[in-house]
Amino acid sequence: MDYVIRVGAEAVISRVNWNGLDTVSKHRVPKPYRIAELDKRVREQRTLHEVRVMVALKRAGISCPAVILLDRNEATIYMQYIHGVELRRWLERGDIEEVKEVARDLGRIVGRMHRSKIAHGDLTTSNILIDESKKLYFVDFGLSMFTSELEDFAVDVHLLDRSLESVHYKLRELFMRNFFIGYAEILGKDFTKNLVSKIREIRMRGRYVEERRR
Repeated sequence: MDYVIRVGAEAVISRVNWNGLDTVSKHRVPKPYRIAELDKRVREQRTLHEVRVMVALKRAGISCPAVILLDRNEATIYMQYIHGVELRRWLERGDIEEVKEVARDLGRIVGRMHRSKIAHGDLTTSNILIDESKKLYFVDFGLSMFTSELEDFAVDVHLLDRSLESVHYKLRELFMRNFFIGYAEILGKDFTKNLVSKIREIRMRGRYVEERRR
């Protein structure tokens, strides 16, 4: 049975039966405040970009849903349905040893993604799925980008850290410590050290803005 999984600011995510296949559709909805021709072009370009990122990730051996069909006219992607749960939910019941294992694995995967010059852009525990075998998948590439900038990679990890801090603060330190062990296995200790310094810088900027607002 078809049903809506998530409604975002830009798109509606649904589980649908497409030609007998169990799929997920991501439809970028028209925005009435934009000129119709511009709106269509924007939605099409963002949808194409997202597909390019997913294809690039697949080529790099990084798990994400496989693209089944791209409907450019409707700004809709039909992709593989992943039988798993959000990492956010999984962390509520995972034991300590499993959490350490998954955190290191995630660090390796994010390291490979960054080594492939891709930043997710919204790397939170809600945009990472985990299946019964503890295999991890990235989803939702609406804010992703091809980049070589350390800052973009640091923002990814900063967002992951913040998502843990807000929902799983008791696990945060353990998780991130093991995440960086896995990350350093792929990109090396020096790069990881520079990344951590950039994350601290980003955090300090955020605190400065909050203090100014007060």
